[in-house]
Amino acid sequence: MLLLYILIDIYIVGYLFYSWYWQAVIELKAHYRIASLFWTLVFLVIFFSMDYLSNPTLGLNAIIAAFILMSIVDGFSGFAKNRLVVSGYFKRTVKYSEIERVTLIPLPTSRKPTTMVIFQTHKRTAFTLRFSQGLEVILVAIQRYIGKETPIEIRKLI
Repeated sequence: MLLLYILIDIYIVGYLFYSWYWQAVIELKAHYRIASLFWTLVFLVIFFSMDYLSNPTLGLNAIIAAFILMSIVDGFSGFAKNRLVVSGYFKRTVKYSEIERVTLIPLPTSRKPTTMVIFQTHKRTAFTLRFSQGLEVILVAIQRYIGKETPIEIRKLI
């Protein structure tokens, strides 16, 4: 069992460093995605309630600590120089060349301008990011990072 804990720790720590790197190179940050913390807490509550974590060992404690740290780092997303950094356990980055179309939705807020952006890839996968900038700033950033040939649709909420 100790070998399994070590292998899981190595995988999580490797993914953690990978995520840290991409989080560090973000040039235009999106809103922090709190859902990654929420789902981590849900999984931990389920594991504790089902008594899977009743016999703590050093390896198990390291897995839990790395898993919590990984969920904190995974909440950061935005535009990096070479890739779109998204929040998720299975896909952390998207190459700009994979993005087929972009949909912009300015959100009516009383405080700051907020823009929601939906990126759709060639594989029909969609990634949604929210930015605390106006529509014009995000439009310029998309054209700078993704290119001007990618179709951009602007929608309005009623």
